[in-house]
Amino acid sequence: MEKYYLDPKSLYRLPWTMPDNGITWLEPTAQCNLNCYGCYRKNIKNSHKPLDEVKHELDFYESVRKSDCISIAGGDPLLYPYIVELVADIKSRGLKPIINTNGIALTDDLLDKLKKAGVFGFTFHIDSKQGKGRDPKWNNKNEAELNELRLYYAEMLASKGGIACSFNSTVYHDTIQYLPDLVD
Repeated sequence: MEKYYLDPKSLYRLPWTMPDNGITWLEPTAQCNLNCYGCYRKNIKNSHKPLDEVKHELDFYESVRKSDCISIAGGDPLLYPYIVELVADIKSRGLKPIINTNGIALTDDLLDKLKKAGVFGFTFHIDSKQGKGRDPKWNNKNEAELNELRLYYAEMLASKGGIACSFNSTVYHDTIQYLPDLVD
């Protein structure tokens, strides 16, 4: 009978803990192109970390955590001047780079570069309390009406193929009524 050795580092334990977690959060910038009502982060212009510093943070995370994905957040990570290089570095480590963004700075050209660099997916944060910064046609739209914008980003990613797409939205007392329209 053959014996098998099961390396604990190859498994995740549930419930997840700080050192054993499916997702690690990375914030290379605090700069954003929106000023969302419910954001936890202070919007700081020109707050981009040097790429070497961010890579050092990744080295540290890898030394103390087991993760499958790196969620690149901020601010808006698409404003980070080294986002393509960062995605490539994360991918080269055998991790899945996922960009958490409001999508405003995502162009077709940037998406091509990010796909080539190895982006695994995007999580788009779109809700009605994001303040000024989007195209004015989205002003005063409710959560259900913003599904058109969500569809735009989903189709943009689908046109490239092989990129995961998800959405999140902050729910407020006056927007909870639209929740069924977001999950229907």
